[in-house]
Amino acid sequence: MKKIITLFLALTFSINAQQDLKLNYAPLKSTGELPTAFTQNIRDVIKKDITELKNKKDEDRGLKSTFVTASNYEIEKIIRSGNTLINDEITIYLNKIADLVLKGNPNLRKQLNIFTLKSSVVNAYSYDKGYIFIDIGLIAQAETEAQLAYIICHEISHYTKQHHINSYVKNAEIDRRDYYGKSSEDRIIEKCQYSKENESEADIEGFKLFERTPYNLKQAEKSFDMLQYAHLPFELMEFNKTYFESENYVLPKTYFLTELASIKDNSNEDDTKHTHPNTKKRKQAIAEIVSNRDNTNRINSAIGQEKFDYIRDLSRFELCRLYLKNRDYPNALYAAYIMSLKYPSNEYLAEVVSKCLYAIALYNKSEISYTSNSYLNNGLPGYKEIESYPQQLYYLISKMPENEWTVMSLNYVYRAHKKYPNNKALGSFSDSLFNLIKRTKWGLGDFARAPKKVKEEVKQDSSTTTIQAVPKELRSKTDLIASLQKERMTAGDDTVYYKEVFVDLLVNDNEFKEKFPSSGSTESLSRSGFSSYNSYKSATRKNNIKTQIKVEKVLLLEPYFIKIDETKKQEIQYVTSDKKQEDYSTIINKCAESLNFELITIDPAMLSSKEVDKINDYSVINDWFDEKFDTDKEKNIILNTDDIATVIAKYGTQYVLKTGVATIVTRSARKITYFYGFLFDVKSNELVYRKYEYFKTKDRKDLVNAKTYQMLYELKHPIKK
Repeated sequence: MKKIITLFLALTFSINAQQDLKLNYAPLKSTGELPTAFTQNIRDVIKKDITELKNKKDEDRGLKSTFVTASNYEIEKIIRSGNTLINDEITIYLNKIADLVLKGNPNLRKQLNIFTLKSSVVNAYSYDKGYIFIDIGLIAQAETEAQLAYIICHEISHYTKQHHINSYVKNAEIDRRDYYGKSSEDRIIEKCQYSKENESEADIEGFKLFERTPYNLKQAEKSFDMLQYAHLPFELMEFNKTYFESENYVLPKTYFLTELASIKDNSNEDDTKHTHPNTKKRKQAIAEIVSNRDNTNRINSAIGQEKFDYIRDLSRFELCRLYLKNRDYPNALYAAYIMSLKYPSNEYLAEVVSKCLYAIALYNKSEISYTSNSYLNNGLPGYKEIESYPQQLYYLISKMPENEWTVMSLNYVYRAHKKYPNNKALGSFSDSLFNLIKRTKWGLGDFARAPKKVKEEVKQDSSTTTIQAVPKELRSKTDLIASLQKERMTAGDDTVYYKEVFVDLLVNDNEFKEKFPSSGSTESLSRSGFSSYNSYKSATRKNNIKTQIKVEKVLLLEPYFIKIDETKKQEIQYVTSDKKQEDYSTIINKCAESLNFELITIDPAMLSSKEVDKINDYSVINDWFDEKFDTDKEKNIILNTDDIATVIAKYGTQYVLKTGVATIVTRSARKITYFYGFLFDVKSNELVYRKYEYFKTKDRKDLVNAKTYQMLYELKHPIKK
């Protein structure tokens, strides 16, 4: 009876906790208690695993001991990254699917830990320790609950077959084998072949597990279609130009393509050097099995279609946020556009669209850039690289002059600000766009005009460009792709289309009239329409910076220590690094105590089971730094992390310290130690202190202690201005 009551309460809480996506969305957070995986001592876990290998007298126990050490630290890194969700709605849902899949095998179910990973990648991962991670990007793409179930079955099979550790041993064997007359490329091909065999085995074994469930068997086959087109958005819908239009603002047809690029079929691509077989082979193998099975009365959803739709929509909302974090603004804009067709009154979507419009305006003015290590190191993709409907958006971005984009952005963002007046972000971006308008050649006089009567043919045209409903039988993306035909659009142009966009606001809205610049920029304009201005120049990173402000309270974000020995086969000394990192945390806290310096540590490796809130705070700060470090500019705009203000208020400080030590033994046996400390003001988005030094010696405790004390002393005793 107690179990029934507990289950009822859990289900009731789950139902009551559902977000009202019609109105808004709150980014996903972890809840409840932290699982053992978050609080266990990783060195104890490794010691236990290696002891088990020794007791089994495994002939490859030496290799496997090296593997389990690296693998455990890899798992720990993922779990404690801040991107792994705990007890949230999506993770609970995935675990319910796993419960159903393994209903007849409770012992196996107990061995598995299934988590959702806040990642836009379309993938899932399993480890031999029983950890399965499923990306938000994959859940957003799934067409049915059954497809998710099959993917979970596939990952479970990787675990039961111990593919991860066996691949490590096999690759080591390939590397040490005498390859007379064979190149390094031959080794790569052999490793890929072995990996493909494991994937094919997981497909088949996963299907055997899937077959024991009530799910529609054809959805296992369809899951490969879903994976095949994962590079495309989760839905394909025409990016209709009317989305940004109004009676007084109709975009020129020349800003939209008359013919879209077709979707490429690379399902049968050469997979010689790939770790996975191509999707055509995988789909055919499963299709052949399905054709010999009775699929009568099987279902696409066991937990419920309504629940699946809600979970998938949650994932799609979160995907918008992840695209923003990755500074992938076109993808974020297109995803938010699709979701806004279903949820037109959702405030969060209006905020995402506004952020994207503003960011692209800055990108057009070269005020947003990416590092060479960035996901978008070459900048935003050109429209020729894009397939199908999203190409319209990329074409619009490339063809619309930057100042006209600023006008369109201000029009959307200001109206969103008036619709949601309590949303501070919308107000802030609106004000920023007013400032960008000041840098154009236009002023109040260019827009304060009586509206022309809209021509009948224009009215007729705008009404015929609305998005047509997708036929009921073609609701899924992959079905739509299978039957997609190219469409042509008529061409036209109106060179002064933007002049009447603000007429109603200039007549009726006092706030808009007060903020709109009275005259345009007097600065010269280049041929491309770029205003002349001085870009922010980044400081030389090798120079240290001493703070000019007194700092007595900081958030210490996971002090870092790594030991690398290039003379060893396993260069990264995982266990030693882990112990040194613990010691370094102790040193920092002792130095802070002696200086009466308030230090609040947020370190996922040092949390108790009750401190799930710190995991969420750590995630927010890490997301902030992800955006911060994705450019060479020292003061780039941070668009994604609105929650940073909540973290500042919670801990009573806007200063976050990142510090660490790296010690390296080179191949020539030279010892070098690097020490760094960076203090960021996350409120003003500034680096206020930097210490970066290296020493030709090992990481002596007295050296680390001295540099740490010096760092904190300099923070508390600023230099005079």
